[in-house]
Amino acid sequence: MPLDVPTVDVAILSRDEHDLPATVVDSLAHQRGVRLNVHRIIGTPSPADPHRIVTIARARNEAIKRATSPWLMFVDDDVALASDCISRLHHALASRNEYAAVAADYLGESRPHATSQHVSMGATLFRRSVLQRTTFRWESEKCECLCCCEDIRRSGSRIEYLAGATATHLDTERAPVGCEVTSSRSGPANRQSARPDATLLVAFNRRDVNRFKNVFLRMLRASGNTHEVVVVGYGLYPSERQWLASCPGVRVIHRVPNGQMPPIRRLADFAEITATFDPSRPVAYWDASDVIVQASLDPLWKLTQDHPDKILGVREPLGYPQNRAIVGWTQTIESPAMRERAFELFSTRPFLNSGFSAGTAAAMHRYFREAHRLRHGDELRGTTDWGDQAAFNLYCHNNPERWKEIPEGWNYCVHDRPVGEVQVTPEGRVTCRSGTPIYVAHGNARSLAKLAIVH
Repeated sequence: MPLDVPTVDVAILSRDEHDLPATVVDSLAHQRGVRLNVHRIIGTPSPADPHRIVTIARARNEAIKRATSPWLMFVDDDVALASDCISRLHHALASRNEYAAVAADYLGESRPHATSQHVSMGATLFRRSVLQRTTFRWESEKCECLCCCEDIRRSGSRIEYLAGATATHLDTERAPVGCEVTSSRSGPANRQSARPDATLLVAFNRRDVNRFKNVFLRMLRASGNTHEVVVVGYGLYPSERQWLASCPGVRVIHRVPNGQMPPIRRLADFAEITATFDPSRPVAYWDASDVIVQASLDPLWKLTQDHPDKILGVREPLGYPQNRAIVGWTQTIESPAMRERAFELFSTRPFLNSGFSAGTAAAMHRYFREAHRLRHGDELRGTTDWGDQAAFNLYCHNNPERWKEIPEGWNYCVHDRPVGEVQVTPEGRVTCRSGTPIYVAHGNARSLAKLAIVH
């Protein structure tokens, strides 16, 4: 190997002393254009550690002490690098003084022409000089990776994913080493859920493939929710179906387009899916194209078990008369009697947002089946509602025993809020001035785009 080949320290972080996967070992052995000093760092928990993040941060700080070259590469023990990965990262970092670190995107977090607020450290090359004055740490609801990104950027340097640097997260039974978002109330977010059988349903067409994967799914997993996500995709290309199916915990059901909008068509499709579930299984759906999950869903699953015969819903910020959709959607119903009935219910009861609901599989199946009938029957024929909101409200308010209102934080509608009420923290978390906990933010009417959260 030529003398001018750079030497890079590689710190492999592991939870225990198990043998490394052969794919990981081979990927390091076949790195081109660099000389590697490989260090195995075992993240042994201390009895005093309140959660796994503390252990991981301590292991990363230990790696900094062991390194001797100008460059330190962190590699998780379940990440395999392309043969040119480290040389690409090194070339980019050595030629760009404003960067403290660059990374290979092995989790699909990066977006073209956009800064990644959170850079996962499972395949990241640092200037060791930067790390010598940076301590890996953690905060409530922030992993050590996010804290490091924030500290580096506050110091005036940059950290980002590098396009073209390739690494692969292996499908293993063990949870990933890092990037565990921690809550001071709930502990590590990647803990085993109280209801591992819970299922999320989503339905969309080609327009929302990227938003689902890069926003909804990424934030769902970053918040510690490992539950199965069933995707009903309308008219997706084979490559898009394959791309989605490669995501851990995602099952894709393809449907050819028939001209109906997904919020209408999903009623029949979700009814068919929930009919196959155990009746007690917790189920939820969201409009996945404009939703950000910010917390563990375990409390929501518990609500479904506490009220097994009801579906759970959240009202919109505005009802009648401020919400003009109530008049528009009801006054276009063809039947005069049904028109009068719908307007009476929608104008005097909470106006519910149909972008979310949860319940047991049995309760949700009853809703999907009946809402499909309502949407295509005399009750709503002719309505200009392009989705299922009228059907959702009619189903619930025709019989109040069918549903239960839950805190709006489970589907916090950003649209129609007073100016300044919704705020976005520097790390991208949606909060509100009134202090209402926001577990899931729903950017109805594309309001998340207006806040520059999604594009």
